[in-house]
Parts: sequence; structure tokens; C-alpha cells
Amino acid sequence: MRYYRLSLILITIEYIHLSLGSLQGEEVSKWANAIGEELWMLGKEVTKITEIEQKYAFLNARVGENDPTVLLKEIKEKILRMMDRKMDAIRCIQQEAETVAETFTLNPDLPFKYYSSKWSPIEGSDATKLPKSLKKNRQTYLTMVLNNDTHFYNLPVNTSHSSVHIPTNVYDKEEKVAEAIQWSEALDKVFAQNYKSDPALSWQYFGSSSGIMRHYPAMHWEEHKKEIKDLFDCRIRTWFIEAATCTKDVVILIDNSGSMDGMGKHIGALTAFSILDTFSNNDYVNILNFSETTSYIVPCFANQLVQATKENIHVFKDAINALTPNGKTHIEQALVTAFELLSDYRSRRGCDNENSTDCNQAIMILTDGVNANYSSLVMKYNYLFNGTNIPVRIFTYLIGKEVTNVEEIKWMACANRGYYTHVQTLEQVTASVLQYIYVIARPLVLQAEDHPVSWTHAYADLTYDDATDTTINEPYRLLTSAAIPCYDMKINKMNDTRTAELLGVAATDVPIDEFKKLVSPYKIGVNAYAFIVSNNGYVLMHPDLRPVFNGILKENYNSIDLTEVEQHDEDLPSRNVSKTLRELRTALVNGSEGSIRNIKLKYHYDDNKRVSEEYYDYYFSPLENTPFSIAIALPSNYGNYSLEVGDEIQKNRHTGENLTSFFKGKWKIHPRWVYCRYHYLEGHEFKTPEEELIHFLGKMYDMDFKWERQYEPMETEDIDQVECGRKTLNDDDYYCDKQLVRRLIFDARNTYEPFKEKWTFQSDPEKKLFEKYNVSLRFVATMSGLTRWDYIFKDESKTKTKEFGDLHPRTINEKWYKSAVLQHQYDTESFVYSVPFENSLNNDGLVTASYAIFVKDAGFEAPASVVGFQFSQANLEEKVDEVSTHLSNQCSHCDKCGAKLVCYVVDNSGYIIVSENNTGKFFGEVEGDIFESMLENKVFKRVTLHDYQALCERQDEDSSSSQRILTPMYYASAIFDWVLMKALYLISEITIYQILEPLFNIAQDISVSESEDASDYADQDDEDDDEDDDDSDGDVTEEDNNADNYYACENATDLFILQQYLFIKYDFLGELATKERKYYVKRIPYSNLIFVAVENKVVQKKKFNTEPRRTSEPPDWSYEGANSNLLPCQKLHLNALPRRRLTGCYNEHYLEHEIHACGRSPPVNNIGFAITILTFLCHYVLLQK
Repeated sequence: MRYYRLSLILITIEYIHLSLGSLQGEEVSKWANAIGEELWMLGKEVTKITEIEQKYAFLNARVGENDPTVLLKEIKEKILRMMDRKMDAIRCIQQEAETVAETFTLNPDLPFKYYSSKWSPIEGSDATKLPKSLKKNRQTYLTMVLNNDTHFYNLPVNTSHSSVHIPTNVYDKEEKVAEAIQWSEALDKVFAQNYKSDPALSWQYFGSSSGIMRHYPAMHWEEHKKEIKDLFDCRIRTWFIEAATCTKDVVILIDNSGSMDGMGKHIGALTAFSILDTFSNNDYVNILNFSETTSYIVPCFANQLVQATKENIHVFKDAINALTPNGKTHIEQALVTAFELLSDYRSRRGCDNENSTDCNQAIMILTDGVNANYSSLVMKYNYLFNGTNIPVRIFTYLIGKEVTNVEEIKWMACANRGYYTHVQTLEQVTASVLQYIYVIARPLVLQAEDHPVSWTHAYADLTYDDATDTTINEPYRLLTSAAIPCYDMKINKMNDTRTAELLGVAATDVPIDEFKKLVSPYKIGVNAYAFIVSNNGYVLMHPDLRPVFNGILKENYNSIDLTEVEQHDEDLPSRNVSKTLRELRTALVNGSEGSIRNIKLKYHYDDNKRVSEEYYDYYFSPLENTPFSIAIALPSNYGNYSLEVGDEIQKNRHTGENLTSFFKGKWKIHPRWVYCRYHYLEGHEFKTPEEELIHFLGKMYDMDFKWERQYEPMETEDIDQVECGRKTLNDDDYYCDKQLVRRLIFDARNTYEPFKEKWTFQSDPEKKLFEKYNVSLRFVATMSGLTRWDYIFKDESKTKTKEFGDLHPRTINEKWYKSAVLQHQYDTESFVYSVPFENSLNNDGLVTASYAIFVKDAGFEAPASVVGFQFSQANLEEKVDEVSTHLSNQCSHCDKCGAKLVCYVVDNSGYIIVSENNTGKFFGEVEGDIFESMLENKVFKRVTLHDYQALCERQDEDSSSSQRILTPMYYASAIFDWVLMKALYLISEITIYQILEPLFNIAQDISVSESEDASDYADQDDEDDDEDDDDSDGDVTEEDNNADNYYACENATDLFILQQYLFIKYDFLGELATKERKYYVKRIPYSNLIFVAVENKVVQKKKFNTEPRRTSEPPDWSYEGANSNLLPCQKLHLNALPRRRLTGCYNEHYLEHEIHACGRSPPVNNIGFAITILTFLCHYVLLQK
């Protein structure tokens, strides 16, 4: 009986407890509802949602269903037309170059003058300081008149002529160099004609095989960065080499025997480095070292060819530095391994038959000699089809002065379509390496008819100075280059000896921004995007391509694979490519046309702090005659619908309204979109995009106003027909995006009335409501790029240096615009609220609220605009405190927020909007046990993002893990380094020009241009010993130092999504508990927020956060073979993904066997011990670093 009574008491207590819990939950719901309803009322009043929505119907806006294939075709045609203009420009340069060079005859006795990019005096500037050895040539350099040009990033240029850049190791009086300088002056007329017919052209240039580069427009070669001054040579730039050599498969064999120790190791390493630097993303490479045994220098790269990306090249260089010469020389196994590897790749690529020329393969041997005859082995593997096919070229580099069996080394090269060079000193390295480029180019030159145009992957213009640029304002400018080979048509007409020489390469830069301007983002729509992918699957343009981090250019910025930026939501481990993503990539790489629809995507935004799971449709098509394909990704649910408006311009002409009358008050347009623009920016400068727009709106009333496009189609457009006489444009010619301007004027009219006058309150209750939340401003942003804003109580523009429109002018690209449209799918009547992260540190924090207006028509709806407002976070916190400390009569005994309950307002990404001390933080970081329970109860969902473009900061443990083993040899090496640096300092006091000057007097007899350091005179400024010069040359910037503190890595980030349907569709009760305490989760209506009330019993122990965590290890070369943690090793699966081989490659020509030049030793300039030692010291220090 006593047991029964006790049980009854316990049941009664539990029932009372459950009842109280339910009442407490209802009380929390009332708090949430009170907050949501008042905010909704406030939002509707301040943003005038209803008025703007009704205006769309009043102005006859319609919702139309788009055909994405038509949209993609339109974008593609614009881009192809632009690319065709660039290709025409370089073809015209190529044609003129070959014609002029063929008929030009050099008169060596006739003095010549030219505009030198380095040494020409600049009118109005201090005299250019010349090295002593060049003072006698002062009259050679013509004075340049330069003026800042807006189109060329505000740099001082002269568009009436070109100027010539000459590398530091090339002498302009040497015969071939002087000849190239003189005949190439005729290219100026082509440069100018190209620019007049296409003012959007960037730099045009012709790079000669002699080393000179004539570029247009003329400019002074600014040497802000020491590495640019020391190293720039057009012949080793990607655009030059890709145009000359096409795709290559290369295996490098490095002699690691004991005889290579000392100077041989340094010369060999520098030669290997120089070879590696000539490769690009289209090339495949591997390196073996041989002595008594043969092995791959990077074990994880064994038995395969890897793409020559910058990060892979970096790994190869580190591995070369780690080699320790030892043992005897046995090259046989290395040769067999190389031949078999290349044979395997020929088979894979279907070019192992007798007549195939699709594979361009080479073996490069770096050794100081071989100890046997290997002709039978070479012929076995390389003389196919009875010796009629020699698929692999062999290039041999005999290293050092103490060499053996020279004839055998020569035979390997000469009998296998290669080239032999004897590299005796460090100064000969560059000249020796360049020879292989010209040899591989021979079949291309011999065919003499086809001139294939190559396009590079994205690369950074390192000469770009953002301090002078007013249009990009980013630390680096990304480019692609179009390049075309030029052939020397004269050489075989002069004598009976067959040769095949590359005259040079013509090229032009195309900023990636030029592509972005043509993808019509206002048509693609909000949360949609376009991207371009290369034949290697690397992205040329993509919204998630992040080449720069904290001002640091990432090493792998131009080899980011599509699979590293597109994150399809299939819950796969890191680096596992989903089936749909693989299909998409393959289609783009192969240049296919089609679509893949309804793909679930992890769509992240707000600097990777927020994510949404969305379904997307992909449409893709090739960019013909280029290595690229283009695609657009559209949200599946609203991406196929858009707003359609009438011809507002024509309508206003009839009504007599002034178009500019709708652009009053505070407004901005998207700064990156082109509405109307003059072709020639110079002479048509506007302070702001808004000023430019108003200017053109005024012109639209002229009867002779025409809607011109930037790239008008020709009457008979033929992409294969070169147009060198295109119609030139006048100074005042312009172009406009007619549809964008029409839509902008519609949006301006539609939003004008609500923002026409300064805000006035309609009633006292309204004013009190605004004051209660301290509403500071309201805004509207439209799909056409228009942003309006207005201050409520006072004009803060007088107290703020940057207004709302200055900070948020990019409409559909702003995070509050994106999130408002995403929120619409959950609740069509709700605002999205957000605060800056870690807002608790800011006493003047603002809440930004935004609401997406969708226009409905004929059963369809399309996003039209976003309205919003900003108000005080502190005032919102007061409101939350007010309602959460008030109890209803039905639950007067319930707990309030403060003592027994800790209360939060949390947004749909898990970030705290209101809290006593934790506003802006992630909720899981503050209440870890509660958030864990939320995950278990499906209130939030975890989504893991993988960042394959990350940079990680080096920690103490990172650096210590990779330090060298402290052996006696290490200390000996350190002492040797100190002695070398001391010697370097002493030798640097020697006036090098005095040593070199006699050399220039016999320049006709010695090919100075072939010696890397023969004219290092250009590095010195010895006219005065000004201390200021020392300070300004080659300074190591803070940015450079910062780069050393980071390494490429991979990160993973856990982000979270509130499952709003749980509350909206399924009436989720939201009364939950952990083992220790109860908590309540209630949706705040008309918002993306939840109200969370937690029993204040225990301090939580577990923590969640949304910060990136490192998932890859720092590189470690401490122990031989300990490189499995290298990032390129972890990315090897990308190497197996499909690639498309480039067309226009020439591997062999029937006349090539008539060319007998197959090798020599580049001339050594006998200028004494000092210059050789100086060069050695410089390179030794670089190698050690």
C-alpha cells in the first residue's frame, strides 16, 4: 500500500512537472511571437513593401519563363566575339612580323635609335641613370612622352608608338638583337590599328627569339620589385613557350652520382630549375635521379607523369635540393624507366601508331658523363617501326668542366631529334635551356602555314600596381593571354643549310574582368553564376576562385580544378568527387554542349560563414577554337524565371519625362556592371559610375542616339577570316547594354516615389515604434544593380566617411540580398536579420534586415528586388528583455529570462543575434551541449565545406618538424654560407661594368645574348651612389614576408542550417532536454530567427565552432621519402581526371631530318673569375633558400 501511494505521488509530481514544462514552452512561444510580430510590423512600415510590390503591377511588369540554353548562347556569342577580336589582333601582328622580317636587311654600320622601356629618358622626369657601359649609347635611346591613361590602369603610357624591353642578359648592339629591334618597329602601325578598332585591347606585344619584347603602348618599365628587374625574359613566359611548343610529356633524368657533388650539383640543380620553369599546366613531367640505383625524386609521383602546375614544380624543386650525390653513374635503368613511362602514356592517349603526331615527348638528361655506349638500348625503345618513327626527343645537358664520354652524350641527342649542350658554368644555364624550346618548335616552323593560337591559364600580372589603378583596386590583376607563333620565313632562302627558326611570338593580354563583363549577371540572376573551365578542368573564372589571401598570391591559384570549387551535396569524404560533378567536369573538359539538372549543391556565401542546400541546373557549351568551355548554374526553383519590362526609354520620350529625374536622392549602381561606356576611357573620365550613367541618360534624348554594342557582329562573321582592316572607332564612340539600361530605368521609376521625399512619420505610434528600435536607415536594391537608401532620423552622411551605398553597392552580390532570396522559399513573408560576426565587441552594432520581393504573374514568380532597413542591436536586445521578463497570467509561476533561464535570439545559420555577452558569436560555441542536442533533434543540420584553396599559417611545431638534422655537415654548411655571403658583399663592391665593357666592343664575335649574366650591367645604377637608390631597389615588402609565414593546405569547415520547415510545416513543439537541463526552441515568426531559452544550471563543456580546421599536414622534407603528407601528393587523384589534349600541335615534319644543328656549348665569356663567382654565389644562396 505504501509502495502504491509513493508511486502515485511520483506520477502526480511528474504530471505537474510536464504541465509546467508545457506552460513554460507556451510562454516562450508568446515571447517569440511578440518579437516577430512587432518586427514584421516595423519592417513593412519602414520599407514600404506593399507600395513597391503594387508598383510592379501598375507598371505592367511581367514574369517570363527563360530558356537557359538561349541565355547561354547569347553570353557565349558575346564572349566569342570578344575573343575573336583578340585573336585577330595577334594574327595581324604575326602576319606583319613575318612579312617585314623576311624583307628586312640589316646594315650593321648604320646607327639606329629606339624607344627603350628601361633606358629612354622620360620627358618632364629626372634623367634616366645609365650604367657606365651604356653611357656611350645614350643617343640610341629616344625620349619618351608619357601620359597617364585610364584604360591602361592609369599608368603613364604613349599610344602613338611602342617601346622595347630587353632582358638584363641581352645586349642591344648584338647583331640578332639589333636586327629584331629595327625591323619590329614596323609593328607600330599594326599595334595602333588594332587598338583603334578594339579599344578594349590590353597590352599587345611581340616577343622575339632574340630576347627583346616590343610592347604597345610604350611605357617605362617600372622596377618596383627586384625579381621583375632581374628575371623578366619574354622567352620564358608561359605565353611564349605555349605558343612555341604546345603540350609536352617530359621525363628529366638527373645524375646523382658522387662526381656531381660540389659545383656540378649547383649547376645541375639550376639547369633543372630552369627547365621546370619553362613548363605550364598543359605539360606533364616527372623526374628520376640515378647513380648506382634509379628512383623517382618524389616517391608519391612514381610511375606516372604529373601536371606541371606551380605547386608540383615547387615540390620537384624541393626534392632536387634534397638530393645528396653519392655512388657511381649508372643511367641504364633510368633510361629504361623513362622510355617505358612515356610509351605507356602514348598508349593511353592513342598516339602510339606510326603516323600519329599528337604526343610531344622528351627525355632530358643532366649528367657529367656516362660510362658506356647506350645506343642499342636507345634504339630498342625509341626507333620504332624499323626506325621510321622516333617518338621521344632526347636533350642532353653535360654538366661542369670535368666531363667524360662526350661523344656518347652528343649521339643520344643528335640521333634522337634533340639537342646537346655543354653547361660549364652557371651563367650558361638559361641559354642552354632555351635551346630545347626552339628544337621542339621545329616541326611547327617547318610546316609554315598553320599558326595555332594558344590561350594560357589564368595568371597574375606581377607588373600590375594597384596603387595607380582606380578601376580594380585589388593586389593582383588576373589575365589570360592569347599568343601565336611567328616564323622566320627568310632563313632557308639565304643558303643551302636547312634550318627552322622561330621568329618570335605575338600576344595580347585579356583581363579576366573582360569575361566577367560579358556574362550578363542581371540576366543570370541572384544566387546564379557563370564559370569558365579550361581543357585541363581548371577554372579560369568562377565566383569561388580565390587567388589572393591577405594580399598573398596563392601558389596554385591558376590550377584550381572545378572539383575543388563546386561542392555537390552528396556527403562524400574530402577529395572524393561525386558522380554528377565528375560528369559535369568531363563535359566541360571535352567541350560538350548540354545540361545537368536538379543537382544538390552546398551553396556558401558571406565569406564561407553561411551555407544553404540548394538545387541547381547546369547548362554548358564550348568556346570554339579555344581551350575553354563556359557554363551557367541556375537555381532550379526560381532561376528560370525573370522580370520582363517594357521600353521605358521610348515610353518616357512620349510622356516627356526626363530620364534623369528618377535618379535623385541617395543612390548607387553596381560598380562592376557596364551600363554605357565610351570605348576610349582616356578623355572620358568620370568620378563615379553614377556620373557616367547620368551623362549617357542625357544623351539618350538625342535623335541620333544609337544603341551600339561593344563588339558588333560583322555582316559575314567568319571566325577563320583574319580582319586586319576593321573599322576604326572614333574618340567619342560608345556602347551600351540596352536591356540592362531599360531595366535600370524601370527600377528607378518603380522605386522613386517611396524614396522621393525625406522620411516623414504618418502617426505618433509609428514614430514611437521607429524610435523604440532606433531605426537608422532603409534601403532597396534591384536586379538591375540600383541601390537606394534613406536615413530616418538624421542624415548620417555628414558624420560618416562611407555611407550605406558606398559599403553595399553590389545589389545581387550582397549577402543580405542573397539570403533574403534564399529565405523566400521557406517563408514568403519574412525578413532575414543578421549582425556582424563577433558584434559583442562593438557597442554601436547594427542589425540589418532584408526582405525579397518576388513578382507573381500567371502562376510564376521571379525575384525582383530586396528591401531592408537597419536598426540598433542594443534596442532589439531591450525589446527581447522586455518581453522575456514578462509573464502572462496563465503562467505567473514560470521562469523568466535572466535568473533561471538564459535566453538567446539565434539566426538560421546558428549565429547569435541577441545575447547579454555573446552577440555575433556562434551559438554552438557558447552553448555546446544544447547545440549538440539540437543537432540530434534535427533542429539544425551540419554541412561540411572543404576548402582546397586555403593557406595555413606556419606554427612553431610546423617549422620545427621540418628542420634539418643538426649534423657536423650542417654546421660546416652554415659556416660555408657565412663565408659565401661575406665574399658576395666584397665582390659586389667591384664595378662589374668595367669588367664587362671590353666585351661589348667585340659583340659581333661573341653571342652575348646567349649568356645569362653577360650583361648584368643593367642591374646596376652606378652613375651616382645615392643612398636613396639602395632603399628603393628590391625592398622586401611586408607582404613578401607574410607569404613565407603561410603554406598551401586544405581546410574543412562545419556550417549549420536551421531546419525552418520543422517549425513552419510540422508545428515542431521545440521543448527539448539534454541529460542535465531543459531548453526551449521557438521560431520567431516572419523571420529567419529562433528564440532559445535554456535552463541556467550547468556550464557547458563541449564546443562547436564554424572556424576552418586544418585537414592537411605542413610539408616536411626532413627525411628522405617522408613526403606522403605533401599537399600535391594528396591531390594526385586530380591527375587521373580527364584532360583534353590541345589541337594544333606538331611533333614531327618530314624535313626535320635535314636540320643538322643538334648541339654545341654556349660561349663562355672570358671575363675573369669574379663574374663567375658572383653568379655562383647568387644562385647558391637562392638554392639554399
